[in-house]
Amino acid sequence: MNERINIKKKIGKTMTFKIEKDIPTRKFYSPFCEILNKLEVGESIPNLTKKEVYKYRPNFYTKHFIDRKFTFRKEPDESYRIWRIK
Repeated sequence: MNERINIKKKIGKTMTFKIEKDIPTRKFYSPFCEILNKLEVGESIPNLTKKEVYKYRPNFYTKHFIDRKFTFRKEPDESYRIWRIK
């Protein structure tokens, strides 16, 4: 059920807000975290730079991923790869 609420501020200006129900919230704000969340054991994310890997690495230890384990290594072509190992 959607409703509109009019709120009149002290300065006399009316603001209108729309209330919406049953809209899911986003769990992650980063596209990388959304991909990391979908990663199954044994799957990996290839072709990352060293800078990207170290930028995303703190996400491995957040409350959303505490029950999963990730690792990363340098590939022969100098790129990096992240694996989900547990």
